[in-house]
Amino acid sequence: MASPGIGIPLERPFVHTVLGIQFWDPSIDEPITDGLNVTAQLQGTSYPVLNAFRTASGSYAFQGLPSLHDLEYPASDSQAAPSPQQSFTFVISVADSLNRYLPALFAVDLPLNYSGLFLSNDSGSPSGLGGRAYLFSAPPRVVTVGTNVVRASLWDRDRNQPAAFAALQVSIAGKEWIGMADDQGRAQIQFPAPLLQSLSLGSPPGSGQGPTSSVSWPVQVSVQYEPAQLRYLLKGLPDVPWPWNGTPSLKSILGEQAPALIWQNESGPPAPQWTGTLHYGTSLILRTALNDPAQVSAVLQISQSTSP
Repeated sequence: MASPGIGIPLERPFVHTVLGIQFWDPSIDEPITDGLNVTAQLQGTSYPVLNAFRTASGSYAFQGLPSLHDLEYPASDSQAAPSPQQSFTFVISVADSLNRYLPALFAVDLPLNYSGLFLSNDSGSPSGLGGRAYLFSAPPRVVTVGTNVVRASLWDRDRNQPAAFAALQVSIAGKEWIGMADDQGRAQIQFPAPLLQSLSLGSPPGSGQGPTSSVSWPVQVSVQYEPAQLRYLLKGLPDVPWPWNGTPSLKSILGEQAPALIWQNESGPPAPQWTGTLHYGTSLILRTALNDPAQVSAVLQISQSTSP
């Protein structure tokens, strides 16, 4: 039998991950590591949509991105990836198969100034909340234990139609929480229940707090709504299915709409904020109070601050 001789080491391919995304839930301040379908599409081309894969850490990453082959497969693992002559815009779509989060759409220019994990406020992260790709609660999401919720069905009073894709900001107990409406104007914002300061009352602590049902906090809600500023990255393209053909970019929803006026009472006048009270353990539903006290409104009426 012939001797196999000295073994020849096999080549070890090195694949550079150009884009990885960590999605985050702002309501519980934790990463979202399951249930997401994430895709990338090279904008302005007919390249097929590319699906992300979930990494061991729960991030979502891509391989085989069009036009970026040389970056993904450098000459050796000790050699830095080459710098391309131009950048490419990819449209990222995110859908939650568990119906916890609203569909999200945003654009990423590749290559980034850094490689690997994508952490940028351009992904839709609200200003001041750090560099994460935030997703926002869908209307049917189940409320978890220890979490409060603000709900609203926003209505465009001037156009007499749902205020689709309006952005909301809830201020309570010195903190702010961001949310957004779906294509029917329905919004749900979840956030941790404010700390019960009364738990420290009495001796021993907690003996003087009284019933938690009597605990409440003042709430202020503002809305951003300007449909003309919404940008639909995939609208009008052939073979683009719902909801992506009718979903605006996260950046245009959260960062480019002007403040709206809110009709807290049907007879007005409108104001920049809705003000009310959140009671411990109950959901807060935002509504416009009707002139007839025997009737209950189903919506919160808003108007653009400037004429459409």
